[in-house]
Order: sequence, then structure tokens, then C-alpha cells
Amino acid sequence: MVDLNRIVLIFSLMIVGLPALSFLLLLLLRRFMPKKGSVLATALVGISLLLSFFVLFAVLNADNFTYRFAWYVWGNLRVNFGLNIDELTSMMLVVVSAISFLIHLYSIGYMHGDKRFGWYFAVLSLFSSAMLGLVIADNYLQMYIFWELVGLCSYLLIGFWFEKKSASDAAKKAFIVTRLGDVGFGLGVILLFTSTGSFVFSEIFKVAGGLAPHIITASTLLIFCGAVGKSAQFPLHVWLPDAMEGPTPVSALIHAATMVAAGVYLVARSFPLFELSKVSMNVVLWIGVFTALLAATMAVVMTDIKKVLAYSTISQLGYMMAALGAGGYFAGIFHLMTHAFFKALLFLGAGSVIHAIGTQEITEMGGLSKKMKTTAITFVLGSLSIAGFPLFSGFWSKDEILVDVFNNNLFAFIILAFTAFLTAFYMFRLVFLTFFGKSSDKADHAHESPRVMRIPLIVLAVFAAAIGFIGSPLLPEVFRFATLFSPGSFEAHHTALNYMVMMISVVLGLGGIALAYGMYGANRIPRDWLSRFIMPYYRLLQNKYYLDEIYVKGIVRPVLWIADVVFAFDQKVIDWVVNMTGKLTVVFSKAIGIFDLSGIDGAVNWIGKITMGSGMVARKAQTGYALNYALVFFAVVTVMIIWILVMGGLYAG
Repeated sequence: MVDLNRIVLIFSLMIVGLPALSFLLLLLLRRFMPKKGSVLATALVGISLLLSFFVLFAVLNADNFTYRFAWYVWGNLRVNFGLNIDELTSMMLVVVSAISFLIHLYSIGYMHGDKRFGWYFAVLSLFSSAMLGLVIADNYLQMYIFWELVGLCSYLLIGFWFEKKSASDAAKKAFIVTRLGDVGFGLGVILLFTSTGSFVFSEIFKVAGGLAPHIITASTLLIFCGAVGKSAQFPLHVWLPDAMEGPTPVSALIHAATMVAAGVYLVARSFPLFELSKVSMNVVLWIGVFTALLAATMAVVMTDIKKVLAYSTISQLGYMMAALGAGGYFAGIFHLMTHAFFKALLFLGAGSVIHAIGTQEITEMGGLSKKMKTTAITFVLGSLSIAGFPLFSGFWSKDEILVDVFNNNLFAFIILAFTAFLTAFYMFRLVFLTFFGKSSDKADHAHESPRVMRIPLIVLAVFAAAIGFIGSPLLPEVFRFATLFSPGSFEAHHTALNYMVMMISVVLGLGGIALAYGMYGANRIPRDWLSRFIMPYYRLLQNKYYLDEIYVKGIVRPVLWIADVVFAFDQKVIDWVVNMTGKLTVVFSKAIGIFDLSGIDGAVNWIGKITMGSGMVARKAQTGYALNYALVFFAVVTVMIIWILVMGGLYAG
């Protein structure tokens, strides 16, 4: 008889392990297969996708699967390495592996000729593995480990072209800003552990109802800090637009299915805790609502095609957070799924345009639909989906969010409805300026991207148009998203159909498209009308509300000033006190004639020389190459996993 539990266990480990294996092989063998390495990486991620489908069907047709391996045992303390394969996990495994596979395939064409071609695919595979590992974790400690690995990979990929100062600065900014949120996440995990004695999700959820309200509120708000950083919510959203300095396929992966999705996934995974705190739910709701509006207003005036999509991502993530804060668990994760497909499509479409004409400025584009028909058609389909055009994927998922928010808070609903209008406007402003109208000089020489880049666009376009039907009332209830992915760990309400909300959403979406057409398609409304209409706020939007400048002047510069003062104090005052103390000690020892301490005045400097000497020896282990560090890190992790499998006690729960 087939042991389904063991098969799902093995397949789940392979889903995470195959991209990790790809990373190791490319790291070790990239000099010997600089071209074929991309094919290997794509094939292994493709196998992960097939295995993810198997796990999904196993969960939908059988039951949830939980596995725990003893990781660390000391007295009554037991820390597990566990796998939690439930409805949310299985859905995320398919989404992450599907988007990763298509982006790997697309990158073969986009990154062709890059001097670090093999290294790119190695880190891209590690990124995919880290996100998949985060998804299958059954406890906060294990999730936190993969969470940080995702952050490391984002740093390496955003700064992939580190020769450019803007790219290296963007990588550091993303790493530092998200770390601020991660500190809160880590403190939240510690608070939960000290309060419950466990890191495991299911065990914490069982006893959470008996915890003091202030413990629940504090721990959920701290955990939400991590989600704010990773999912680029206000006020930690400032890293995401700068992250566009990385290769466009990286932007697609970060914005669609990996890094930014991790924050929403964290809140969804912790939803049973958040539901116990009205304060935390309201914070999630209003941070999401405010972020959605804030980012949408900035997207309206951006002229860089990737930054328009970056602010669009921040805004859509705000929608997801707002849904979760309003109690709309299904609406939030449903939009997470649909958004992954149409946002990956939009970014890869933008990459196709950039690859063809060599610029990111939409004001230098135009008329590309004649030269790049496949890219234009698929991009328009993705734009219709994000704009909430009827029957497209975004229409179904965004309407569910609006209904949940409408039922929770009318004022929040009004803000999100207006944001839906802005979304339709700025996306079709982008469409008309890029693909229609008069061709620019650069667009005259444009050409369609190679087939290896077009195939992912076509596949994603199909999903962007059709995947939303799984959540529509057109299907029998037994086949709907909310029924299929209903978690057994808690009760979540089903969103009832609201025709009034649907009508408002459709009218506002069509209104945004019509306004964009009038200004940038038919040219019946002067293009400077917008800047004249919202003056003097137009400059404020162009400068992104001066938030970066506020952070630099209010936080970065004061911290650097304090560091300079402390350094000067150490160099001038501390050294002077130490030297004077040494000299006085020598004088005193000579005066009383007991000890000869004539060498003590150099003792501190002598200790410093020893420290520097030992540092010179130790620095030989620091090669300065990130790939060497990554290899050592991954080798240690591999040894740990082997030790767990061999020495730990396996049991299924």
C-alpha cells in the first residue's frame, strides 16, 4: 500500500531541495557549464513545480500533512524542524514554484550575454528555495531562518550589477530597511515563545485564547513589523522602488511571488492570533489602506516603467493587508495569488520592452504595439486584470477585498474604491504611453523579444485572465477558492456577493481607463491637465512626499553624526585617559620604588597590536566573494539537515 504521508514528505523536501541543489551545482560547476547552467536551474525548478501540483492535489483530496524532526532537545525544551503542508502552504508552493519557473525560463533570454550569467541563476535558485522553505515551515523559528535567507538573496539580486553605485546603494537600502522590520518580527517570536513555550504554529494557536490580551496585541504587532518591512508597507516601503536597480526578472520575482508576498503570507499564517486582537486587526487594516492610497498617488506621476509597477505593487499589497485587517482572510490570500500572476506578467512585459529599446522612461516610448505585438497584447491583458476589468482575475479578487472592507469600515472602503480608480488610470496611462500613439526614435528600432521570453508572457497572460474564475460565484461553491482552501485551524467567514460594491468598482475602474484614454490615447484632454489640476501637490508626488529626504535628515544623518562623535571621543578622550593613566602609573611606581612599570604606558597599544595581528590572520578566511560565503553557509545548512535526518527522531503528527 502506498504511504501518502511519506510521499508528501519526500516531495515537500524535494520542492525546497531541488532549487537549493541547483544553487550548489551552479556554484561549484559554473565555470564548466556557463551556458547549460541556466537550463539545469530552470529544469530543477520545473520539477519543483510538478511536485508542488502533486502536493496540492494530495492536500485537496486527502488531508493536511505535518512532519516534525527533533532539531534540538535540552531537558523540557524541544525545538523542531517541521513541515506544515496545509491548504495555504500547498497553494503558495504552486504559486511560488510556477512564477519562479517562468522567470527562470524568461531569464535565459533576458540575461543572455551577462558576464555573471551562472551566478545570476545560482542566486535566483537559492531565492526560490528560500521562499519555498519559508512557506513549508511549521514554526516561527524555522520561518525566521528562511525569512532572513530571502532577505540575503534579495540583497544579492538587487545589487547584482554592483558596479553601478545606484544598484549597490539600493541593495544596502533594501537590506537595512527590511532588517528594521525583522527586529520586530524576531521580538514577537521571542515573546510568543516565552508566553507559550513553543514556536510551532498549531501549538501556539491552541493556547493563544488563554493568553493575556496585551501579550496577544504586543506579539502580533511585533510580528506585523516584519510583514511591514518585507511587504513594503508604510513607513518601511521606501526600499521597494529603489530595488528596481536589479535585473527586471528579479523585480518580477520579488514583486510577484517571493519577498513581498512573504509579509502577507506571515500575517495570513498568523491570522488566528491577529483575530484575537481588535487593536492589531485595526492597525493592519489602516496601514494597508493608507499604503494602498499613498503608493497609488505616487504611481500616477512616475515616468520610469518599472517604478510605476513598483508603486503599483506596494499599493496592491496594501489591498491585501487591508483585507486581512478587515477579517477577509480568503480575499487577502486570493488577491495574493491572482496578483502574483498578473504582476509577474507586467514586470516581464516591462522587461521585454526595456530589452528591445534600452530605456525605462515611458516618455521615450510609444507605438510599440506595432513592433512588439505579443508583448503589447499580454501587457494589456495584465493591465486589465490589475485594473479590475470585469471577468479578469483582478476583478474577482479585488471585489472580494472591497466587500470585506465595506462590511468592516465604510471610510476605509471609500479610500480603497478611490484607489481602484487611480490604479486603472495609472496602469492605462502606462499602456497608452508605451504601446500606442506616435513612435519615438528609440521605438523605431524596437523588435519583439525572443521566443524564450515570449512563452512565459503568454502563459502568465492566460493565468492573469482566467485564474480568478476559481473565486467567482460562476462556479459551484464546492469548487470555489474559499471552499478549496478553507483552513482547518480556524473558522474564516465567506464573503457574500455584493452587487452594489461590484458596480461601484466597475464604474470607477472603467472611469480610470477612460480618463487615461482621453489624456494619453485620444489626446482629447491636455496631458498637462493632471499637473495643473493637482498643483501644488504634483511636485510633492514627484518627490515621493519627500519621505526619503525625511529619513535621511531625521534618521541617517543623526546616526552618522553620533557615530562620528563617539569615534572622536574614543580617539581623543579615551586614548588620552589611557595614556595618561599609564604614564602616571609609571611615575608612581618609580616614586615608591617597588615595581618597575615603565612599559605599562604602551600596554593598551600592545594589546591593540595583538588584536590587529590576529585579525590579519583571521581575515584570510574572508575572501570578499559572496559566493564563497554562500557556499560555506549552505554547506553548514546541508550538514545540519543530514544530522537532523540521521540523529533526530522522525514522527508524523
